[in-house]
Amino acid sequence: MSSCCVIPHEGDPPGCPMNDQVTKPVGRTTVERLIKPEVRAALTSQPYYFCDAPDCDTVYVSALGDHVITKDLLAVRVGIKETQDPIPLCYCFGYDRKAVWDDIRLKGETDIKKVITERVRAGECRCEETNPSGGCCLGTVSRAIKQARAIKEQGLL
Repeated sequence: MSSCCVIPHEGDPPGCPMNDQVTKPVGRTTVERLIKPEVRAALTSQPYYFCDAPDCDTVYVSALGDHVITKDLLAVRVGIKETQDPIPLCYCFGYDRKAVWDDIRLKGETDIKKVITERVRAGECRCEETNPSGGCCLGTVSRAIKQARAIKEQGLL
């Protein structure tokens, strides 16, 4: 379904029907590219919103809240909603939590954020096409690095 057929949504974003958490707008391209092919026909003409609650299986909800897309209907794993490796962090360049943790454990540091930043500056990122949130991964990568450092300091990594 092309963006010309999407009905604009006015007003507040819908709450997630599973947990009532506020959702965030996500581009139509993101939803269309990441859902499994057999689910595409069920998309409504409404805009979709992303639920980033880690403990909720809902990934996308339509503007009117009448269509929910859960993580099992996506062709990719949704990092924020996963607890077991591989937990994707950077969808454009293929980095996951294990890569960050391995770097911190083995070298005490990681250059993954630097590499991603350089590639973003070079115009190589495709976040709207690859990241379920439709946004940049650098915040997620930074949090994973901080978490790995803290775990290493505790002697648990």
